[in-house]
Amino acid sequence: MAGVVLRTINECNHLKIIPVISSFDSKGNIVLLYIRVDGESMKIYNPFLVESTYERLTYQCDVLNWNRVKSIKLSYHIEKHVWSLVAG
Repeated sequence: MAGVVLRTINECNHLKIIPVISSFDSKGNIVLLYIRVDGESMKIYNPFLVESTYERLTYQCDVLNWNRVKSIKLSYHIEKHVWSLVAG
C-alpha cells in the first residue's frame, strides 16, 4: 500500500490555518492573545504549552465564543510560520 506525501501544510485536511495575534514576554515566550476563525475574533485565555518539537509548538487554551468557553489546541508550525487548529 503506497502512502501519499503531502507537499504543503495547506494540503492537510484535518488542519485549519488561522490568523493568531500574539506577543512575547520579557523572556521570549509566546503570549497568545486572539484568534480569528471563520471571520469571528476570539480572545485566548489560559494558554499552556503541551508539546514542543523542532517542527511545532502546541498549546492547549480556552477561547470565549458567544459567551461560551471552548477548549482548543493551537499549533505553531515553526518552519512554515503559520498557526493551525484541528478542523472540525
